[in-house]
Amino acid sequence: TPNMKPTLQNLRKEKSRNAARSRRGKENFEFFELAKMLPLPGAITSQLDKASVIRLTISYLHMRHFASQGDPPWSPLLEEENNCNKVRRTSRSLATDIFEQHLGAHLLQSLDGFVFVVSQEGRFLYISETVSIYLGLSQVELTGSSVFDYIHPADHVEMAERLGIKPHLRAEAGCQTLPESASSSASTSSLAGTPEPAPSSPLSPGDELVERGFFIRMKSTLTKRGLHVKSSGYKVIHVTGRIRCRPALVPGSSRSLHRPMGLVALAHTLPPSTLNEVRMESHMFVFRVNMDLQVTYCENR
Repeated sequence: TPNMKPTLQNLRKEKSRNAARSRRGKENFEFFELAKMLPLPGAITSQLDKASVIRLTISYLHMRHFASQGDPPWSPLLEEENNCNKVRRTSRSLATDIFEQHLGAHLLQSLDGFVFVVSQEGRFLYISETVSIYLGLSQVELTGSSVFDYIHPADHVEMAERLGIKPHLRAEAGCQTLPESASSSASTSSLAGTPEPAPSSPLSPGDELVERGFFIRMKSTLTKRGLHVKSSGYKVIHVTGRIRCRPALVPGSSRSLHRPMGLVALAHTLPPSTLNEVRMESHMFVFRVNMDLQVTYCENR
């Protein structure tokens, strides 16, 4: 009857709302359980949104592949090795065991910089939480993100070359190509660099060209305003590390090559120092250059 029609529609709407509410609840529970499996403190995982959970999970799985497939493989100690020789433990040995469980965290805290791993596609697979001390950025924000989102545009080509990203794939990775005048630092900022092989070319075993050393500018929320007008919000980072490779057999030959997988590096920030912190001798003079190494001021003497 006409009177029953609105009632049936209301019941159907209510049933549909309940079903949607149930689906959201189940979905939220799955995301909550997935977040708890991430190697992060519970105080952080409980605050993650769904997009962050997916991004961090994908990055973690890629990092596991990066660790196991590279040469040499990074594998944890077998449990049998930790549980062998079960004897009565002294208080000193127990303290040593507790310290060794957190050895990685102690090493990261003692380093004068932060550690990161970037994939061959230019994404952070891992970055230590100590990055917040030097750049003010969080580990959760950076992990899984493109490295080019946090590097000065004039240094994008430099970073792409160091990672071995082919020119036709750089735009897909987020690398911006600037005019020659704007990106001149790409040829001058690599003070500790070495000649590079062709992008993404296989490396033979023992190849010394896997070593990397270069300077880039990374975003920072700790930079004092007005300190450097043209580079406000960036810090100069000295990156030292090596390309991690995966062994691959040459078809039709017993010879093996090493395929690049990404970069494992330690980053040191270069603190800006003022002239009054430098001891001036009588035979010294002061000059100032911009980020393109053009002299903007020089003392008369």
